[in-house]
Amino acid sequence: MSKVLLGVLAAGAVAVDAFAPTVGTRFSMPSSASLSRRSMRPNAPVLGLRAMSDEAPTSAVEEFVGPDGKKMSLLAKEKLYLDCCASYNVEGKGKISDDDFETLKTDLTFEGSQVMLMTRDEVKFMVATTRFNEGTPFMDDAEYDALRKKLKARGSYAVIHEAASCRLDEETGKAVCKTDIYADDGKNAILYTPALVLSALLFNEGAFWFKGWDPLLSLILGSPFIAAATYILTNFIYFQSPFVVKAICPECSTPQNVYFGDILWVTGEPVKDVVKTQCTNKACACELTADKTRMVVESAK
Repeated sequence: MSKVLLGVLAAGAVAVDAFAPTVGTRFSMPSSASLSRRSMRPNAPVLGLRAMSDEAPTSAVEEFVGPDGKKMSLLAKEKLYLDCCASYNVEGKGKISDDDFETLKTDLTFEGSQVMLMTRDEVKFMVATTRFNEGTPFMDDAEYDALRKKLKARGSYAVIHEAASCRLDEETGKAVCKTDIYADDGKNAILYTPALVLSALLFNEGAFWFKGWDPLLSLILGSPFIAAATYILTNFIYFQSPFVVKAICPECSTPQNVYFGDILWVTGEPVKDVVKTQCTNKACACELTADKTRMVVESAK
């Protein structure tokens, strides 16, 4: 028994001796010479840090620069784009090369310029306005006014100006200010809701009791009749020629709505295109005149 115990102890001593560290080698600190050699190695990785380049990141889109090689502001680029469109469509010649024009278009699109979202008529209007201000008009007054009314009827932001413009009235000698008005699509759609609900319910009930149609099927098949009844009830029964617009007070710049039309023949008069109203701001409370034909609202004379 004693021999077996001595054998086990001897084997344990050998195992411990095998895993014991060698003094001066495993736990020895590196010398200063070895540290200097390690630091002098090229591309030596540094733990915990990441090498950062001093160069600025380049954009994937080539930025358009002016003829002198200097950067241009967004406003200058938009003006150059409109000038190029005017030169090509009016004078029949390009102001810059085709490659530079494509670079300009890509740069404006990348910067989110609203000019790139304009339609052909909007670009034509902007160019006509710019040329008129420069003293070189290419469009007569009648054509310009017709184009402006066409764009304003569409609610184009190219012709809508919320900032007030003022003039001096020759008769009264007072300043008359005006701002543009444009349709309030949300409120105009809400006006059709009562008639739409009533028309849909009546048609569904009639189709179910007389034809036995499914409600969903009756809505699909009866949509033309429901739409016609909704239009007639809204424009001739509940309301008379209703039209809601958004307006900005020319005096105090308070946003408000103006309603053209009548409700259940309350006024007892024909619907007019000119409405007299008052600013909703009690501190201002100025008299306003809204014109549906010209799509403007101006302070009373």
